[in-house]
Amino acid sequence: MIPARVLLLLVVTMQVSGIQRAPSVSDESAPLVLGVLRRDGIVNPFAAFDGKRWTAPWPSDLRSLELPISIESVPIKWWGKGGAVSQMTVWADGVNRGTLHLGQPAMVRSMCAWRLGLASDYRTPQSAPPPDVQPYPKDGLAVSGDQRIERIEVLSPTSAEWAPAAGQLLDQFDKAEQAAIDGFRDWSHPIRRAQRRKVPVELEAMYRAPMDQPGWVAYYVEAIKRYPPGPDDGDCGLMTSAGGWIVVDQDGKRSTKLSARVTYCDRRGVTYMLPLGLIKVQGHNYWAYQLSGYGHEGYGVLRPTPKELVAEVQYSAGSCPY
Repeated sequence: MIPARVLLLLVVTMQVSGIQRAPSVSDESAPLVLGVLRRDGIVNPFAAFDGKRWTAPWPSDLRSLELPISIESVPIKWWGKGGAVSQMTVWADGVNRGTLHLGQPAMVRSMCAWRLGLASDYRTPQSAPPPDVQPYPKDGLAVSGDQRIERIEVLSPTSAEWAPAAGQLLDQFDKAEQAAIDGFRDWSHPIRRAQRRKVPVELEAMYRAPMDQPGWVAYYVEAIKRYPPGPDDGDCGLMTSAGGWIVVDQDGKRSTKLSARVTYCDRRGVTYMLPLGLIKVQGHNYWAYQLSGYGHEGYGVLRPTPKELVAEVQYSAGSCPY
């Protein structure tokens, strides 16, 4: 147990400096800040946890804002309840990759927009691409304090769940695809629904993590159906891309929620997930992730439950007009 006089000194120090210090013991109710770590060492904060609730206090719209010129001049409200931080821990694939120290604010290009990040002393072991690469590669999740970030497992085609999942998605894929087609005003799919159902579902990505409830597991999947090019399509035929969640209980019973988008083979407008880590706070398991695609990028925090998907944070990192 930490002595009362030490706790008092810690509180006074935090109030004077405005900098959040890492707690000496793990505390699932401690405030924290999350940021995406770019390969060039810039951290993009996007979420804060105050011990009970998630928020997105870091600005995504920079218009009419007076931008800070130093980390000390960053408005305290942008950090969330825990206050400002000067250092963060880098987590990737459930592994602590070390501590980075935050420096000056830095403007970064994200798709067709500008966002305010923070430079750091992080140095990537890989070569960093030019800043105009989109979406820019990420090296992990940066978190304040001593909050541990667990791994969201990336399954491979050789995993036991992969092959069965493609067949089990058939009905839900069909419903999601038809809903996407019905969303067009003056267009109908040239291939009848009965024929589309015969086209196999190709699973492209599958991620897995445990849920709050013992024995329950959440999966995020991405899958497609390919169709042969029509007379006027050249070599680029229609394609339906679907993404969504499979929730499996302790008895193996599953529920699936998919959304789909119909495009040509260029996949324009399709969104893909990059899982960043699993955060366990207050007895709940939260997914932190990036969603990106042609001309758009964003970050989020979401908790899958048996009845619904609770989106705690949705942060727009940038988009391009079509």
